[in-house]
Amino acid sequence: MTAADRLFSYFPLLMTLLLLAALGLFAQWPSLWTAALVLFVIYIVPPMVQRVMLRWAPMKQGVTEIDGRKFSPWLASHHIQAMYDALPFLESLLRVTPGFYSMWLRMWGSRVGYGVDWPVRMDVLDRSLMDIGNRVVFAREVELSAHVRKKTEGGRTRVLVRTVRIGSYAFIGANARVAPGASVPSNASVAEMAIVGVNEVFGDAVRHHEQVEAEFAA
Repeated sequence: MTAADRLFSYFPLLMTLLLLAALGLFAQWPSLWTAALVLFVIYIVPPMVQRVMLRWAPMKQGVTEIDGRKFSPWLASHHIQAMYDALPFLESLLRVTPGFYSMWLRMWGSRVGYGVDWPVRMDVLDRSLMDIGNRVVFAREVELSAHVRKKTEGGRTRVLVRTVRIGSYAFIGANARVAPGASVPSNASVAEMAIVGVNEVFGDAVRHHEQVEAEFAA
């Protein structure tokens, strides 16, 4: 792990301090400006920091080590997004108003079409690595993840990072899981509790496990 990796590991602590400071200002001087400052810290600062970080160190698709001697943009991104994993209601609030959550994911760098129907309760684990078409409908408790980790025999930790792609007018059923590199075609309907596996094209009988294992072993 590099010094930069360690520095980004303190990002959740920095966000906590910034948020407490903003809330303290709001409590002392309640106004639209201090309320806007609180919202800015919660929803704007993390995607801004990530966009700047990725300009400096672009995130590569494929398999990389996250505890080696090279800086890991994915690991830094993981730390930047940690607050939303710890406090999922912050994202749920955005999904209450149509269009807000799609706009927010675009701020992170994802491609999201128009008219996407987001439930209040679901998980998007890699907010910059989604490619979602128009009028996609998600049922509750869906999980979209663009990464998967694996421990090697030598004790190293590797992560496979690939964009999740969902075509226009697709439906993703309740409690479904869509893995990194997975692709759901337009107009497809994924059943509740189904799993679209790593690098899998939904509807294809081949799950591509051999390809995934070969990537991790490389």
